[in-house]
Amino acid sequence: MGMFMASLSFRCADRDKWQNLKPRLEKAIAEIPGLVTNLDAPGPGYVLLSPYGDLGPALGDLVEQLSTLTGDYAVMAMCIDSDFNMMELYHGGKLVERSCIGECYYDLPEEVAAPQLENWKPLLLDLTQTEALSEALFGEEVFAEDNLRKLSVLTGLPIFDDKLMF
Repeated sequence: MGMFMASLSFRCADRDKWQNLKPRLEKAIAEIPGLVTNLDAPGPGYVLLSPYGDLGPALGDLVEQLSTLTGDYAVMAMCIDSDFNMMELYHGGKLVERSCIGECYYDLPEEVAAPQLENWKPLLLDLTQTEALSEALFGEEVFAEDNLRKLSVLTGLPIFDDKLMF
């Protein structure tokens, strides 16, 4: 049996903005049982995580708002049975892309396509890592969550965080 999970990771580098946003976010998610977070981490990357993926719809309702409130990037990712990842990338509250990594066995809507490397480059912590980013987005891994692990390292966004997952 493969891995199912959903995460909403986002960046908030502005400490003043974070001090205002954090308590509001904690209050908003308090009624979502089973959610795991790293909101007490030093940042600037944070995550709301559903280790079994069942809270994906609730997280999906928050991704645009968090991106708007932070004015920065947010990534909604869902790993489906370790076969593929569905992702939404937002910046400043605007949807940049809906994409899929891995072998998807569902019929996808037209707006879901392969990720666009140019959309993900601004998230890189080290701009010289474009080749590694390409591998994370397009490389074929045995387990699709491995692509998300690579994206986490390259972007500093905890899209897939083993410590929180397990």
